[in-house]
Parts: sequence; C-alpha cells; structure tokens
Amino acid sequence: KQWYQRRVAITAGGTFVGNSLAVLALFYTASTGCIGKLRDKDDIWNDIGGGAVTGALYKSTRGIATCSKFLGLGAIGGLALNLMNGTYEEGSSYASETISETYGDLFDRR
Repeated sequence: KQWYQRRVAITAGGTFVGNSLAVLALFYTASTGCIGKLRDKDDIWNDIGGGAVTGALYKSTRGIATCSKFLGLGAIGGLALNLMNGTYEEGSSYASETISETYGDLFDRR
C-alpha cells in the first residue's frame, strides 16, 4: 500500500512538472522568435531576451523584486541554452567565437 501511494504521488507530480516545463518552453520559443522578427536578426541577443522575458513572466505574480530576479536568471538561462545548442551543433569553438563576436558587435555600435 505504501509503495502504491508513492507511485501515485510521483505520477501526479510528474505531470504537473512536465506541463510547467512545456509552458516555459513555449514562452521561451515564442518570445525568442518574436524578438528575432522585430529585430530582423538571428543572433545570441534573441535568446538572451527570450530567456529574460520568460523568466519575468514566470514569476510576474510574485512582485517586481522577484520578477526582476527571474528576468536576470532567465537571461542567463537563454545565454546558456544558446551556447549549449550551438556547441552541440557546430562544435567546441562555437561558444568562444560567439562571445567574441557579440562583444565586438556590442562595442562597435558606440
């Protein structure tokens, strides 16, 4: 009986966690795509902005302080996702090349 209760609790919690992660993935993908369309560019800033928007929306009901913390955490998460995906698809030099290009672009505009 105790084993059955544990299994039911894990199963019920698993669907909640799975649905929550799916909604976050949807927000991240949609916001990244919208930012890319608005900027008419496909670069690392879209992922950072998409992560920031997702993080802010995720905790938006908890107040401005918590929302701003998760905005920053989301931006870091977007950066990490971009670097992990790029490294997986293009090889180990992707992260260093992308960061140096982004750093150069950031200061070339001034």
